[in-house]
Amino acid sequence: MSLANTMRSSTAQREGLAREGLGFDLMVPAGGYRWWYVDGFSECRTFGVTVIAFIGSVFSPYYFRARQRGAGIAAEHVSLNVILYGPEKARWCMTERGSGALSQSPDQLDIGPSSLRRTSEGLVIDIAERATPFGQRVHGQVKLGFKASQSDCFELDGAGEHWWWPIAPLTSVDVQMDSPNLDWHGSGYLDSNYGLRPLETGFRSWNWCRGHTPGGGCQIHYDAQLEGGGEKCLSLKIERDGQMKRLTAPQLRHLSKGPIWRVARPARLPHSSQLRVTTLEDTPFYTRSHIRSDHGDFMHESLDLNRFCRPWVQLLLPFRMPRTS
Repeated sequence: MSLANTMRSSTAQREGLAREGLGFDLMVPAGGYRWWYVDGFSECRTFGVTVIAFIGSVFSPYYFRARQRGAGIAAEHVSLNVILYGPEKARWCMTERGSGALSQSPDQLDIGPSSLRRTSEGLVIDIAERATPFGQRVHGQVKLGFKASQSDCFELDGAGEHWWWPIAPLTSVDVQMDSPNLDWHGSGYLDSNYGLRPLETGFRSWNWCRGHTPGGGCQIHYDAQLEGGGEKCLSLKIERDGQMKRLTAPQLRHLSKGPIWRVARPARLPHSSQLRVTTLEDTPFYTRSHIRSDHGDFMHESLDLNRFCRPWVQLLLPFRMPRTS
């Protein structure tokens, strides 16, 4: 991988992702976005969770239309995406709300009835949402355990307009839900993305994966295809003590396409004699997959932003992402 294709590093404070804490209190510019992403798997590998808190919900059809009209105020499009994976307990939530549902402070972010709170032990997420399409109550708490956060962030686009911050690649996760009834412990992950402009103006697509390795460390591989041509890549290794260093990016592999919507799933994964791919999310423009390999368990995402912008995709999205005042 050439030096020109390598993502530049900086710090979260220098690039405006945080003054202190996790940056919950910072404003997001019109047309821009900010999200905090959490995922985790249970020790038994049966259950999983993903939680994404959005200000300027990048995949919202309502925000997309507002941007087309020149009225894309990020704070008017906030949501908490909660996904529970596992037999008989799977749920999917993503209700969009307006600015009246948003409250920001240095250590807490409220989105409607749900919230994220930074504590001395890590991050606590209080969830009070409704699942789609059947409206089941989703209520409970997700806790991430980590003391310190990484200071480095990385420029995704080469223009300083899109940034990624791997806040805590190695965390514990505790999921305690009373609806549905869940109680499990495992390993987790936390990062954040920030952009000054819409995601689709900077990128054609990207793929990303993170894996907790058998030795207790973490590998992360990011591969972004730029809207103007070319790509930016980054591979990181994080040791158990938190030390982070760059790796040579693994060779690009092409996993099978998403089973329903046929979204491509390129992946930069360490060489493995055997891969077991479980599709967790299969949408018209995005896939999320759980990959088991010789090097550990990986969470993988592939995103096709050209597809996201197509009118037929925009017409489908409100059925999955309702909006309330």
